[in-house]
Amino acid sequence: MSESTMKKVDDEVRSIIDAQYSLARKLIEENADKMHAMAHALMEWETIDSDQLDDIMAGRPPRPPKDWTPRTPSSGDGSGGTPAVHPNTSPTTA
Repeated sequence: MSESTMKKVDDEVRSIIDAQYSLARKLIEENADKMHAMAHALMEWETIDSDQLDDIMAGRPPRPPKDWTPRTPSSGDGSGGTPAVHPNTSPTTA
């Protein structure tokens, strides 16, 4: 392949990449609210099903997944117990 042909190919590839990057940024910016709603749903439920996606894309809060049950601690008072490191103490050096 000649130098000029390789340059044309490189230029075309760069043009395609730049155009698709711009489109991806535009779509993310236009749909940031939906992206954040999906992230929140994933943090809460760890998965998103098609009904939840439909809710999010329609601008509604996503419903819980069909098979979701709230997590409850099996025992204890729910406080998380005694911290392993006390926040008000300085580390010691040996």
